[in-house]
Amino acid sequence: MALSIYDATVPVMLHGLAIMDDYLDHAQKLERCGALDPGSVLAVRLAPDMLTFGEQFAVNCEKVELHLSKLMERKWPTRRIIAMIYPALQGRLMETRSFLQAIQPEELAAAQTHIYQLTPVVAQGWFGGDDYIRHVVLADFFFHIAVAHAILRYLGAPIGKKDYLGHLTPRSAGDYS
Repeated sequence: MALSIYDATVPVMLHGLAIMDDYLDHAQKLERCGALDPGSVLAVRLAPDMLTFGEQFAVNCEKVELHLSKLMERKWPTRRIIAMIYPALQGRLMETRSFLQAIQPEELAAAQTHIYQLTPVVAQGWFGGDDYIRHVVLADFFFHIAVAHAILRYLGAPIGKKDYLGHLTPRSAGDYS
């Protein structure tokens, strides 16, 4: 059985958003235990030209909705400004999860057959559906999770690869023996 575009995006992104939600919890714990000012982790960035920890969440949620809307050939959602406070970012993650949970597999069935135009900042040109999904959509999504992870590690949070992989459980429907 072939892996569908739905299977390669929606459940993967839901899992990634759960990891990001855990990272917000780790950030708050780090502030409480590390004698950091409340909300200070949200303003940390790895380099001057990179987004802050908090912006990684807001931008990733926005891009999830943008990329998936593009794949479903829907009107793109309007850009929103999210307050850089924990409750607002947690709420944004919940909204994005709801957006993903409302997507039906058939809405993405033809996505890989389309051609998508990208404009600068990062890449420019026309991409086939498979390449757009593999090399842009998923790579972009995981980039923001990895940067949030790196910021927490840089600040001394006790997290590692297990946290980055999230809560993995074997699928009950498959026989992996």
